[in-house]
Amino acid sequence: MRKEILTFAFGLMMLPSQGVAQTGSDLIPALEQLAAKNNAEAIYHLGMAYHTGAGLPRNPAKALEMFRQAAAQGDVLASYKLGCFYDGQGGTLVQQDAETALRHKLVAAEAGYALAQQDVAALYAAQRDWASAVQWLEKAMLQGWPDALSAYASVHNSAEGVKPNPVKTAAYFRIFLDRTEGSERQREWLSTFEEQMTAEQRQEVDEIVRSYRPAPTALTIKALSGQRAATELVS
Repeated sequence: MRKEILTFAFGLMMLPSQGVAQTGSDLIPALEQLAAKNNAEAIYHLGMAYHTGAGLPRNPAKALEMFRQAAAQGDVLASYKLGCFYDGQGGTLVQQDAETALRHKLVAAEAGYALAQQDVAALYAAQRDWASAVQWLEKAMLQGWPDALSAYASVHNSAEGVKPNPVKTAAYFRIFLDRTEGSERQREWLSTFEEQMTAEQRQEVDEIVRSYRPAPTALTIKALSGQRAATELVS
């Protein structure tokens, strides 16, 4: 069967995190009042506002400070963002450190955040710990995270350290294409790939596709809600 990287390798999985996208005029003051009472989630949302420049002047150093405070108080999304700073987003504020990034991102991954799970998979892959990488990638894939679906298909096609599995490659890449726009080239690739499979393998693919039901965690849904989570916190 044709061996190609379907979309990207582990090292290109990183996506921007979710947070406060836009803020109303009353939201920031309300968050600041809660933060003054050591509310960890409010501190995290303020960190995102400083990080993105939404509602507050963009200030990476202040964002890092907020993420440190919130993570120390147990906010798992703040731990994720702190991990992102050590994974290359920190610029000159912190020295890039894969081990520290993994430690912080694992907090959010273990709590169920799909993007953190995908990032953790990439960090384990960089260590050539393929078993851990695939395990965490599968967790993100089961939540319906599109890039995790694509990467999960890809690694079962031709990734180093992973036994090829054409059924998983075809099934999860088809699910990925069904849930995203995809490209004509990707659809042509899948069609050619499936033509080379046995009838039994194609039946297995069909069954996986039929039975697939994404199950995002409450934390993933919350992380994707952006401003709504911050608004609900102060309301």
